[in-house]
Amino acid sequence: MARKKNQVKQDLSSFMAILIMTIGALVVLLVSNTVIIMVNPENTAITSIITSSLWVPPPIGDGSEGGTPFPRGNMMKEPLYIDVHPDRIILYPGAEVLPVRELERRDNALERFLERLHENRHEEYVVLLVRPRAALVSRRIAKAVRDRDIDLGAELFEDGRAVDYEARRAAAMERL
Repeated sequence: MARKKNQVKQDLSSFMAILIMTIGALVVLLVSNTVIIMVNPENTAITSIITSSLWVPPPIGDGSEGGTPFPRGNMMKEPLYIDVHPDRIILYPGAEVLPVRELERRDNALERFLERLHENRHEEYVVLLVRPRAALVSRRIAKAVRDRDIDLGAELFEDGRAVDYEARRAAAMERL
């Protein structure tokens, strides 16, 4: 029996360990993404970019850029806003304040607001202006909006930031 002199044995066990760890990491990523999709299957398609209602274009000739502030905003529907605080909500237009405890009552101002919006859902949509510590209230309102098949967006707002809806909307209408 003749033996080959130049035969080299290679040990690939360390490469196999690296390959198994890589496959394991990919499986973890796949499972986590699947769980995220399963938890939130109704991702909204409408962006919540604030358009003409809360933004006034700069005066011409002041050196700043003109045009719309958010070029990929919703161009087909007009936004209506719900300012969500931990203890109250404010409905725009109209700035109607509704304490959170009132949401338990039937035929409250939010339900009437959403019913009017449901009839105009092809021209209007809702943007939640979510304040700090208002996550539970905003989730509840978002569910009510989605249950009525109304498009929904959300913006995070600072605690002391004012919403000057009526004045800015009037100024935007004057410029048109």
